[in-house]
Amino acid sequence: MISTAHTRPEREAMERSPAEQREHERRVVAEHYQHDVEIFSMVLDSRLAYATGVFVSPDEDLETAQARKFARIQAKLDIQPGERVLDVGCGWGSNLLYLAEHTQGEFFGITLSERQREEALRRARLAGVADRVHIDVKHIEDLALEPASFDVVLFSGSIVHMHNREEIHRTVARILRPSGRLLISDCYYPAEHRGDRESTATDYIFVEALGYCRLLHLSEELAFIERAGLDICHVEDLTSSYALTLERWIDNVRKNRRRIEAISPGFSRLLQQYMTVAKLSFARRTALEYMILATRGRPRAEAAWFPIVPRDKGVR
Repeated sequence: MISTAHTRPEREAMERSPAEQREHERRVVAEHYQHDVEIFSMVLDSRLAYATGVFVSPDEDLETAQARKFARIQAKLDIQPGERVLDVGCGWGSNLLYLAEHTQGEFFGITLSERQREEALRRARLAGVADRVHIDVKHIEDLALEPASFDVVLFSGSIVHMHNREEIHRTVARILRPSGRLLISDCYYPAEHRGDRESTATDYIFVEALGYCRLLHLSEELAFIERAGLDICHVEDLTSSYALTLERWIDNVRKNRRRIEAISPGFSRLLQQYMTVAKLSFARRTALEYMILATRGRPRAEAAWFPIVPRDKGVR
């Protein structure tokens, strides 16, 4: 299956070899996340989740929405004692450490940022879970993993930075054990063409702000997952929640502009500009946010596939 290139950065990526694109992602994506963690602590929630929360009311605060998202992921993945979990693009360890604190699994994370690794391991020590948390600075395509070596693979706000999706899903299917789970929470384009995907604003987010992003149609991602041999169990729309999450982040950038600028001149402007464009995109549904759950073979349980709370009616 060959996907259509939806943006200029994606067309340029298709002209590179897989090895060249991997090195490109390693260099340009890591740059954004190498900024001082103190900046992100002023913008994100206390666990430093750099992905959407789950809102059920537009009046909720960021901490509440992100706590619900962590609990939602835990319920869907149903991690049992001793199960092995791989968090690809683990960031500062938000999901990895929450799951380590609330289950008895064994956790492995990878990130492209050495600063993220250092912070995540520091937090693991403070949380008392360092003996079950292991993090490396690697690209997923660099991993040499045995078949059927993990029970869970998680991508939260990270797979969008990875171009070679078909090969990544083949890798995931190979390393998952029977009844293993794959969870993705990330951004997509609607199949109906909405908005200008070649705009300066789009380029700004995908290149200037975040280094490299590839937004597929949901149907393209699901097709790659299925062609790799996994079964789709559940898809949940979190688009309105992401618009609210971005609104909270933008408010935090504004409140802390002077402190952010003192640490990294110009970075508050970059954050506010790209987050504002992104918020408008999700509010207008020219971009969409989904959480996807898939399994390798027969799923172990079905109860956790569905939302823990009612659909977010009334959320902008």
